[in-house]
Amino acid sequence: MIVNVSFFAAVKDMMGTESMELSLDDEATIGELKQTLVEQNPALMELAEKSIFSVDQEYVSDEKQLYHGANVGFIPPVSGG
Repeated sequence: MIVNVSFFAAVKDMMGTESMELSLDDEATIGELKQTLVEQNPALMELAEKSIFSVDQEYVSDEKQLYHGANVGFIPPVSGG
């Protein structure tokens, strides 16, 4: 299946893009998506563990099963002032 992943803040900078299409096995979960992204870019490991993920603008856990065409957000922790 193909999912659309949007990157925000530091993750967007690390990936060098705002979004990408990612091919995953059918019935993949957010946890498996995170693993795939870290395999492609090992520097994401720490951020992936601390980040929030969303599917269709709703926050989800690692166990959330994805579907073809899902819109996934990879939202790292941010600070500001």
